[in-house]
Amino acid sequence: MAKRKEKTPRQPFPPELKRTIRRALLMLLPTAVPVAVGEALNVYLAILTQRLLDASLSGQSGHIARIVAPFFIGLALFIPVDLLSSFMRGCYIRRANTLMKQRYVQRVFAKNISEFQSENRALYLSNITNDMNTVEQRYFASLYTILAASVTFFGGIFILSMTKSWIPVVAAAIGVLLIFFGMRSGRSLEKDEGERSGFLTKYTVFIREFLSAFRIVKSHNLEDRIEKDFNRRSTDVQWKRYKLDKKETVIQTRQSAMFGLFIAALLTLAMLAVRRGGITTGGILLSINGFGMIMGSLSQMAESFPAVASVRPVFLSMEENLENKDLSVEKEEFDGFDNELVFDSVSFAYGDNQVLQDAHFSLHKGGKYLMIGPSGGGKSTILRLVRKYYNPDRGAVLVDGVNLVDIRRESYYRHIANVEQQVFLFEDTLRNNLTLYKDYSDEEIMRAIEGAGLSDYLAGLPNGLEHVIVDNGKNLSGGERARVAIARGLITRADLLLLDEAFASLDERVARSIEKTLLSLDGVTVLSVSHVLFPDTMPLYDAVLEVKRGQVTELAQSSN
Repeated sequence: MAKRKEKTPRQPFPPELKRTIRRALLMLLPTAVPVAVGEALNVYLAILTQRLLDASLSGQSGHIARIVAPFFIGLALFIPVDLLSSFMRGCYIRRANTLMKQRYVQRVFAKNISEFQSENRALYLSNITNDMNTVEQRYFASLYTILAASVTFFGGIFILSMTKSWIPVVAAAIGVLLIFFGMRSGRSLEKDEGERSGFLTKYTVFIREFLSAFRIVKSHNLEDRIEKDFNRRSTDVQWKRYKLDKKETVIQTRQSAMFGLFIAALLTLAMLAVRRGGITTGGILLSINGFGMIMGSLSQMAESFPAVASVRPVFLSMEENLENKDLSVEKEEFDGFDNELVFDSVSFAYGDNQVLQDAHFSLHKGGKYLMIGPSGGGKSTILRLVRKYYNPDRGAVLVDGVNLVDIRRESYYRHIANVEQQVFLFEDTLRNNLTLYKDYSDEEIMRAIEGAGLSDYLAGLPNGLEHVIVDNGKNLSGGERARVAIARGLITRADLLLLDEAFASLDERVARSIEKTLLSLDGVTVLSVSHVLFPDTMPLYDAVLEVKRGQVTELAQSSN
């Protein structure tokens, strides 16, 4: 006898994600008020319609006159209540989706820099666009539909209870059965929705990569190749969407068939009750209204419950991307660089690419160091290790005798300054882009501007430090962007200043001037990685370090 295949247990949501979803669901509750008021008006109007019909057929003109005024008042109230309901729905979906996106961004910034650096950024882009859109449409919007349909369902139950007491009991049982089958059906969609999320992520990664390589594509006439690849991937994504839609259609058709059979049986029983008497013509109309409300609401719930259940793998996929794999605890506070930074037999590799092999060198407090070497030799990797972006595979980076792995990241970053090749500029004033929203005096700002060679640029701005930089520095030249980055490093009063090709986009005169300023900083340790070398400034460094074939060697310098 064949063994039954055991079901794989469903992966639970992390507690913090559960709390966020609960907060989002609490935002749904206020929307129930206008929905309930609107449904109450709908029921009220249906009852008044029954009474009007019965009064008209029985010739009770006085009774008709008393009903007409409330009927039209109810109609007039229905419009603003319906508008309020739509407005509240929009507010709920916007706030719930904003809450999820805010949490996602907070979790992204809680990622270890080393793990974030090693992952494709398009992964996060896909999460916050494609997956968040799925969550909005198939989860939050569907939950609102279920809420509104539930209120309508109970409104129909109330109307039917005014005819025959057993009818709402049977209708409620049908509703429970449809909800149960809807949730079961939704679970069968989980795998497909998860696969679609994966397809969209890969698709987004591909688009980001070929757009980043736009110049290479154009200059090497690769348009046809990229278009073919794009068309193939687009077809794959659409095919996955089609398969999911087809499966949903099958489920909805099955749900509708079951729903139709249940309702047909219920209608048959109701019509038999009508034949036995006891229900007026107006009561028959009221029953039809009640049945219509129940049928419509159950149909909406039959479509929405599978959608809600199917989003589970999307939540879990996003959560997996946000988890930190390295859970080492940083216990040591960093109060400043007092003595030396030592690379003690450090080895590091990117996958199979061994970049550093037992590298050893020291940087002393206040020293000025120039690091040179061939492209890909490991210079930038050393900076990343010093910046605590990565941890060594073997060996240790020691700061005043303490392993950098154990030092709390936040306290360490307060004492170092980075000037990187890629400069990010906020759409804000020059002042805020220099200070990065920290409190510095005008004297400190001007000293940094002068040291970075920005004085002439500042003098030409009508609004001075309040000049607004737009679109990540679109209104600045490459050299001006580099000087802003250098000024940021100078203004921080950091113990350790790290420069990665800081002079690459500057003209020789400005570069020399800035380099001399950096070399004259008292008490600041400077480590500059550069391929821009000036014979007259190289001897001003305390040491020139060459990174080559995984090793770091101090080069002998001629005297001034």
